[in-house]
Amino acid sequence: MVTIRYSLSREDIAELEAVRRGGLLSRILRIPAAAFIGLIGLAMAWPAIFVFPWHPWNHWFGNLAIASVGFFVLWIGLDMPGLKWLSERLSDPCTESEVQLYEGKIVCSCRGKTRQFRWFPRRGFREKGKFFFVRAFDAEFAIPKHAVTQDQERRLRELVQREIVQLKTVQQDRACADAIECSFFLTQDELNEASAARQRSFLERWLSTRRGRRFGQALCGLGALLLLWLPAHFGKSWAEEFRTEPGATAFLMGVVLLGLFVAAGSPGLKALNHLDLQRRIRISDQFVEETRGARTSTHPWKRFFSYHETPNLFVLHTQIVVQILTIPKRALLPGCEEKLRALLDRKLPRQ
Repeated sequence: MVTIRYSLSREDIAELEAVRRGGLLSRILRIPAAAFIGLIGLAMAWPAIFVFPWHPWNHWFGNLAIASVGFFVLWIGLDMPGLKWLSERLSDPCTESEVQLYEGKIVCSCRGKTRQFRWFPRRGFREKGKFFFVRAFDAEFAIPKHAVTQDQERRLRELVQREIVQLKTVQQDRACADAIECSFFLTQDELNEASAARQRSFLERWLSTRRGRRFGQALCGLGALLLLWLPAHFGKSWAEEFRTEPGATAFLMGVVLLGLFVAAGSPGLKALNHLDLQRRIRISDQFVEETRGARTSTHPWKRFFSYHETPNLFVLHTQIVVQILTIPKRALLPGCEEKLRALLDRKLPRQ
């Protein structure tokens, strides 16, 4: 166990901001991306203020709503100025914190509150610049090196290296063990259950229900109809708007088509899941192999970040939020369910 007590100085915060912005290539690529986002915001705000007739007593709500969204997108494109100042006022980043690092967990004490996170040292530790970054499933701690003594640094590195040595030993001991294999056709109900398993907030869980989906579709449909009616409300037609402001009109038409597509239930989108293809999954200590139809993909364990278990499924989450690997329990042979659960507990943190 390693206990580190630290607090961030203003110089540390500035250094973390430089690390967040990345190197020269990342900063160069961020310039056109921010410019594109800012232009989208201007394309939305400009017609609302200068093109559409501005009558405060008649159309103030529509103009104000469109202009507000446009300025919000423009603010994002400008790298959200003022957000850092507001976050520092709401929560002082220089508050002293204490982090206790164990082989399988992290205990953090800050502002009189203590929280515990599951942690895999091999996967949740990296060193960059003047900081040690310790990452758990839903938290990340930036520990400045000047707050770590030589003895604490030595024990921290031993903690990380110890798990790597233990992992290699386990892999060698299990090199001849049989892998877990299964073959199945995934159903839409199982896919819905797996998608609902990764939702965390109450709103996301409610939107995954039947009533929530119907409400979302109705809301998108009403929003699309409102945008279609907006030019007529101002006494113009879409053709006139396209001649005067082709860029903004094309963008609004894209938003209308997207809203109608969602309101119709996203027809054709479910076909991308390829539920008609048979899936074969082979899981071992070294990798996870997935075969879908004639295509086979081999993934190392570091590709996966966590896993979740439902009454009918094992769901493996990747670093990319929208990608998951679903294993139905009905496809496992007798005795393989407990074996797979034990393997996942060794390899991944459980949500």
